[in-house]
Amino acid sequence: MTKFSYKRLMVDIMELGEPSFEAKLNELGAEGWELVSSFDRERGGNSKECYFLFKRPQA
Repeated sequence: MTKFSYKRLMVDIMELGEPSFEAKLNELGAEGWELVSSFDRERGGNSKECYFLFKRPQA
């Protein structure tokens, strides 16, 4: 049975269009992390956080 490790990445919604966000996703992909799910959460007012959940097989 395959065992997995999990990672959570939280990003402010305003950062999603930044090149640094795409670079971070590419970095995680190169490390073997696979995106499993994403969702947003209101932080108060108009601010939102986006969560990205990743998994990869344990070595």
